Amino acid sequence: MSPMPMPVVSRRLRFFKALRNILLWCGVVAAFHFIFAYVSENEPFLHAFLALFTWRYLRLIGNIIGFYYYRPAIPLSNRLRYIPSRDVTVVIPTVDPNDKNFTECVESVAFNRPAKIVVVTVGQSLHTVAQAKVNALRYRFRDTQFVVDHSNVANKRHQIAKGISKAATPIITFIDDTAVWGPNMLQSILYAFEEDPHVGLVGTNKWVRRVSGLSPWARIWNVLGATYLIRHNFEIRATNAIDGGIFVVSGRTYAMRAELCKDPEFLAGYTNEMFFFGLLGPLNPDDDNYNTRFAVRRGWKIKIQYTPESEMITTIGVTNGMSKFLSQCCRWARTTWRSNVCSLITDRSIWAEQWWCIYAVYLTSLTNFALIIDPLLITLAAMAPALPNVITLPCLVGWILFTKVIKVFPYYRMHPQDLWTFPAYVGFAYFHSLIKFWALVTFWDCAWSGRKLEDVNKQAANPQSIELRNLSPPTDNAVASSNGHTNGHTNDLCQQHSGHSSSGSAVTPGQQQQLW
Repeated sequence: MSPMPMPVVSRRLRFFKALRNILLWCGVVAAFHFIFAYVSENEPFLHAFLALFTWRYLRLIGNIIGFYYYRPAIPLSNRLRYIPSRDVTVVIPTVDPNDKNFTECVESVAFNRPAKIVVVTVGQSLHTVAQAKVNALRYRFRDTQFVVDHSNVANKRHQIAKGISKAATPIITFIDDTAVWGPNMLQSILYAFEEDPHVGLVGTNKWVRRVSGLSPWARIWNVLGATYLIRHNFEIRATNAIDGGIFVVSGRTYAMRAELCKDPEFLAGYTNEMFFFGLLGPLNPDDDNYNTRFAVRRGWKIKIQYTPESEMITTIGVTNGMSKFLSQCCRWARTTWRSNVCSLITDRSIWAEQWWCIYAVYLTSLTNFALIIDPLLITLAAMAPALPNVITLPCLVGWILFTKVIKVFPYYRMHPQDLWTFPAYVGFAYFHSLIKFWALVTFWDCAWSGRKLEDVNKQAANPQSIELRNLSPPTDNAVASSNGHTNGHTNDLCQQHSGHSSSGSAVTPGQQQQLW
């Protein structure tokens, strides 16, 4: 199959598109200013309230419209250009193939029947372990070629780059070793490439499994992890439907055209990305943000495939619940500061390509401190003489609570037994403002929390120095396994997400597909 032609965006065209979008938003701001001045009759507190309220919530209203306007990619004919068994390589980077859930991850990928699965670990010792784990699957999935390789350092970017070098298919898909797919994931992803030849990067919706048997304290952190990703689902579906933009295509699962990720410029920057005007780095995290920015800069479209078949399942907020989740939130918040500022100032491609995301993702991310803005809104409303406080303040508080509910409603609808955690969710939404501020003042910290990468590197340098079983703390998915989600039982996850109890019994691939 001949490769699709790369999109070409001239600098001149991009300049005029950026100028158009800037003038558009200048016009919008001017229009709102005149409207607010007329309505408030130049009363300063009312004018400030209207301006701040609009800045904060115009994004939400637009995203609600975009969320329901969204349509997933569907096959245009029965003759498909791409099929998993011929056209897809899946790359799985891992630093702990001893983890039971590594096998679960690889098995869930193999059920999709890709042409090749490439596992990339760290050092010769872990290579041997990963090889043994993969060999157990070879005879069950004879149509898929399995390749195991390793890098010399525990660096996800270097591992993925090595995996890319092993791929010879037009589509390359990537998955974290803590994620699990349904059996139709790859085919659903491929529909996005079928529908539009200019789509170069595809992301999917995510779900966090509800682990059974947790204490109330542990349940809170499991729910916070679930709602964190569900909020992302809302954002990426909405903004992608409006202007094709997105704040990031999650690194947990994504697919790229080979001509995009095999581009020498992509690989050079991917494995040696600096930040803060080239003064700091190179980065190990933020790899998914790099992918997103590079695709936009090269003129490729991004598509979010948001369907039940394309849903990726993972676990967050269980093992070492509070400490691990908070450290992850700090890392994610630092990524937001680094990447969004880069998109606005250094890269600048989004100014031409994503008219809605300029405001709804990038600019508002710099001011989104609920702990400051929500009390300030209430204060301005109370001080505006034209607003009747008896009516306005209760309505405003009700509106603020409504905005906290709408994005996470899918989780509480599916798990109403967790409604008691909603106050904790609201409280954490305000506490996250402190996390975000701390991330700003420590943006230079690019450590990857959650795994003992230093120990992995020592093991790679000296294979006899560390016992393989102690390379990393138990993962969230390992806890899930101990609660009845046994290794390899992908259908149990599907049952749980469908509202059924998990029995832990094995099923056939055909039964598994029906559950998804």
